[in-house]
Formats: sequence, C-alpha cells, structure tokens
Amino acid sequence: MLRSRVFLAGQAVSMLGDGVALLAVPLLVLGLTRSPTVAVLASLPGSVGYLAAGFPAGVLVDRLDPWWVLIGGDVIRALIFLALFALTGSPAVPVWLILALAFAAGVVTVFFDTALVIAVRDVFAGPRLVAANSWLESANQGGLIIGPAAAGLLAAAGLLHVSMLIDALTFLVSLATLTGVRRRYATARRPARPASWRALSRDLAEGIRYLAATRLLFTLLIFLLVLNLCLGADKLIVFFARNTLHLPPAQIGLIVTAGGVGGLLGAAGTSPLCRWIGPLPVITLSCALSGAGLLLISAARSMPLALAGNLVYTWAIIAASVTMRSLRQAIVPREMLGRVTASWRLGGQATTFAGALLAGGMAGALGGDPRPVFIAAGALTLCTVAVAWFAGLRRE
Repeated sequence: MLRSRVFLAGQAVSMLGDGVALLAVPLLVLGLTRSPTVAVLASLPGSVGYLAAGFPAGVLVDRLDPWWVLIGGDVIRALIFLALFALTGSPAVPVWLILALAFAAGVVTVFFDTALVIAVRDVFAGPRLVAANSWLESANQGGLIIGPAAAGLLAAAGLLHVSMLIDALTFLVSLATLTGVRRRYATARRPARPASWRALSRDLAEGIRYLAATRLLFTLLIFLLVLNLCLGADKLIVFFARNTLHLPPAQIGLIVTAGGVGGLLGAAGTSPLCRWIGPLPVITLSCALSGAGLLLISAARSMPLALAGNLVYTWAIIAASVTMRSLRQAIVPREMLGRVTASWRLGGQATTFAGALLAGGMAGALGGDPRPVFIAAGALTLCTVAVAWFAGLRRE
C-alpha cells in the first residue's frame, strides 16, 4: 500500500511540473521572438509528439520492460529541462534550440505515458484500477490549474526560466519514486525478438488487429473517434467568449477556470460513479453530457451560462476518458497494452486536431459565428451516443 502511494505521489509531482512548462515554454519563446506563430508551435510538443512517435512508442514499450522506459524517460526529460534552464538564462539563446528541446521532450513523454499505462495496471490490478486512474487524472487536472499560475507568477517576477529548473526537479522526484517501486513489480525477462523493420511492423499490425477484433474495444474506438471529431469545437470557447459574447478578460478567465474545476470534479468522481452504475453506462452518460455542455455553451448570452456549459463539458470529457482508460487496462493483455494504448491515443489526437480545424473553418465560413458549430457538434454527439448505446454498448 505504501509503495503504491509513493508511486502516485511521484507522478502527481511530475504532472505539476508539466503544468508549469505548459505555459512557461510558450512565454519564453514569445519573449524572445514576439511571434504568435512561433509561440503556438511551442505549445504543441505533446500533440506533435503523438503524431511523430505514437506507433513506435507502442511497439517498443511492449518489447521492453515498461518500468525501465519510465525511468529512462524521467532521466532524459530531466536532462532536457536542465539544459533549457541553463540556456534560457541567456537572452542570446536561439529559439530553434528551445523548440527542438521542447519537441524532444514531447516525444519522450509519449513513450513515458504509454509505459505508465502498463505500470499503473501492474500496481493497481483489479477494482483499484479506476480509483488509481481517477487520482492520477485529478493530479493532472490540478497541475493544469496550479502549474500555469505558478509560471505566471515567475514570469511577473522576471524568473520565468526558473520554471525549467522546477520541471527538471519534478522529473527527478518521479525518478526517485519509480526506482523505489520498480523492484516489486519487475517483469520476467522476455525472449529476444528480432528488431528489423519487418518485425516491428508485424508487432504493430498484431496490436491493430487485436484492437479491431475485440468488439467492445473497437466499438468504443469508433465511438471515440466520432466524438473527438465533434468535440474539436471546444477550441472555439475562448474565441466565442471574447468575440461573440464580448466578455472582459477576467470573465473569460473564469470560464476557462471552470473547465479546470470541471476536470477535477470529473476525475475525482469517476471511481464512485463506476462502482454505482458500471463503466459502460458512465462512458455513455458522460459523452451525452459533453454534447449537452456544447449545446449549453451555444445558448449562452452572458458569462454564467458559458461557465456552466464549460464546467459540465469538461467534467464529462474527463470522466469518460478515465473510464475508457481503465477499461483498456482491464481488457487488453499486458503484452499488447502499449500498442493498443498508443494506437488509441494517436487516433484520438488526430481526430481532435482535425475536428478543431473543421470547427474553425466552419465558424469562419459562417462569418465568425461559432454558435451553429457548437449546436451541430452537440447534436451530433448526442446522436452518436444514442446510436452507439443501442447498437452495441448496452449489450456488453
């Protein structure tokens, strides 16, 4: 029990550091270039990392000991952010080098996150799995609230580059906890397997075939892809609050903060909700509420309704995400969990990105009015939920 708590605590500290870097890296780049385009690039290491390394990460994590992947990931990311701390203390640092290091950290994080799914299953097998994922997601959501606030305070004090040192130290804390926990959950040595491109491709194809052949997982994946395409509309919330509702910055900040609060509530409440009604009803209910949240936002004429809509929307998305992750960990054989997880996340990232582009294009074609986009996305989400439930989920 103590080891599992140490493991969770280490990951919580690491997630707080990630939250600090989430705002600190774009602010550092923006201070050096004053280019919004470059600052946007600096905010995308996670998404680009999945697009670049999603499939290789799944294959390699399944071939290696995931605990060593976690340890290696923390070592490499700590070194990257120590280098960023040293470099960003000087105004002469080239921007391309900061971006290169940030994207390298994003790629390493893809390997780390894929291995973490397996490690969580090792430590929290059985009914504790959903509770552990809920706790980790709560820590992640807390980091997304506290981390950027800390980065903002450091920026105001002229110490923004210290954010890089803080993130490096959080990775070292995670490393220390992993080193202490790993021995108990070390896996048996796996037989040597060829490392040719053909063998790696076979491994990847095996994972994709398993995902396609498992009816429940395949149904949930299709369900997720359609929903993510619709839910790309959430990228318009800030634009909607500023350009359509003409709200002052303080009220826009409250709407964004409500999303963070909703995420915390969703992560904390998922475990008892799953025990009460079961995981598949939780997924269905949460996804339906996400569509209702988008419809609520579309009906907003002032801050309170937009705030309530974003809170409901984010609560629902996080609850569905935690439950789906726990189902994958419970269903998929351990030796395939890395490939299935990476394929799943890569599909989700790609469709969310496509959905955001589609939503932005539709809003532009409608003269900059995002209300019809929210309505269409919310209605399609509700229809998708109804079709998925009556077509197969309720029988599982």
